[in-house]
Amino acid sequence: MSRQRQMWLGGIGLALTAGAVWARDLAWMRAPADTLPLALGLPLAYFLGRPWHPHTGILPGHKPALLTLGILGWIGGWILGSLTLLAFSWSFLALLWGHRWFTREPGRGRLAWLLVLSFPWLVSEWQAIGWAFRLSSAAVAEQVFGLLQMPTQREGTHLAIMGVPIEIEASCAGWNLLQLTLLTGVAVGAYGVRSPRRFALLLGLLPAIAWLANLLRILMLAGIALSFDTQVAGGTIHGLTGLAVLGGVLALLKWLCHVLEPPPQATTRLIKAA
Repeated sequence: MSRQRQMWLGGIGLALTAGAVWARDLAWMRAPADTLPLALGLPLAYFLGRPWHPHTGILPGHKPALLTLGILGWIGGWILGSLTLLAFSWSFLALLWGHRWFTREPGRGRLAWLLVLSFPWLVSEWQAIGWAFRLSSAAVAEQVFGLLQMPTQREGTHLAIMGVPIEIEASCAGWNLLQLTLLTGVAVGAYGVRSPRRFALLLGLLPAIAWLANLLRILMLAGIALSFDTQVAGGTIHGLTGLAVLGGVLALLKWLCHVLEPPPQATTRLIKAA
């Protein structure tokens, strides 16, 4: 079999198995508007990783042990129904495929995080993290409205602000947008921050930024509910607040990348005539 045919067969296999990961557990369809945009991470990784130049000389050494490990991980994830294991195994196989058939480009390895986050494993299987986000955000929101001299009572994730009941559910807290926020951060910082250490720092800050985004959305929706009513806050405005917060996060990430990796300053030299 020719080299080019092997490369294309591997790429087709990755595309089919990526679709199978999404089809393995359709729980994400409860909020498709928040979850389906994650799939855009796959073509985004392709465009950010360009140029893709196939190897023209001797191919890198084949590593059957790593390939077997990735395949077994994917099969195990399918049998167990674990989207987390499927996402990580698939991304590992995609990295092996890219390393095998294409020349290296600086910073392309960071896109592995983008591949992992392109599947709905976090919002589907790690609800305990979502509960912690909602509970801590509700506690902070209670303090914020208390400082504004608004009588507030809290029981778990249920708030009563000036007698208006506000339930901080997963969708209200923006939990479904959490993974999209992380994916956006990786996409912005993959080539916006050249230093590996500073990029690692950006990755470490992403959960905190996502938490702040969740808190901001809760405060916005609570303010709308108090100003109008809970039905208005739960209507079209509910989705618009998510887009607004995501846009704010994008602007914050761009600014943070500028701080972590400022552009080089142009130097001017005075040339004195002899």
